[in-house]
Amino acid sequence: MKNLPLNTLGLSADDVQAIEDSYKALTAKFNIGLPDGTEHINKFELFNNEKEASVSGTFLLDYPSPDAYLNIVKIHYDFTSGRTRLNYFKCQAWAFVSLKKDFGRVLIRKETFADRVLEMVHHTELKFTDDKVFNDNFYVSCNDKDKATSAMTPEFRDVIKDNMYTGFVVEIIKDTLVIRNNQPIDTEQTIHLAEFANKVAAIK
Repeated sequence: MKNLPLNTLGLSADDVQAIEDSYKALTAKFNIGLPDGTEHINKFELFNNEKEASVSGTFLLDYPSPDAYLNIVKIHYDFTSGRTRLNYFKCQAWAFVSLKKDFGRVLIRKETFADRVLEMVHHTELKFTDDKVFNDNFYVSCNDKDKATSAMTPEFRDVIKDNMYTGFVVEIIKDTLVIRNNQPIDTEQTIHLAEFANKVAAIK
């Protein structure tokens, strides 16, 4: 990928092509910029939980606005079965947003059956009395209930409801949000993530 500061070492030709296709689609819809340096995301648990993960490159959305951007994250996989060992990298697109409010620390993901069972015993999940649809579909944990309840306005929750694909996870630290997509990078989901991030960034 000429003139783009992306680390594609260890990626297959198909993966590099997927990144190129995603970049072309992004530039057709957004004013894409490139940062001066690499964005550091190691404060997020979603990133730190991935062994040997690294940032391959960053695309700023609606440049020069600093409010939303995509990181191309290189994930290392090491799989062993009998005498067979597979050691390879795949790239994922993660969206980042600079928020206008302090949320504290928040994790949002699609709710599972196990979450519902656990909630019957340990009432730790954040719920919203005015939003049954959100409560029924999403699991929310936080370290500051008052901050999170205040910051997660109906407008914010509506954006989450309308845009969270299965496999997406949102983590927020104070005024920075990351949307992780655990699927290998592809054009459709990369564009959706970019649109999702811009919608979050537009919330007052």
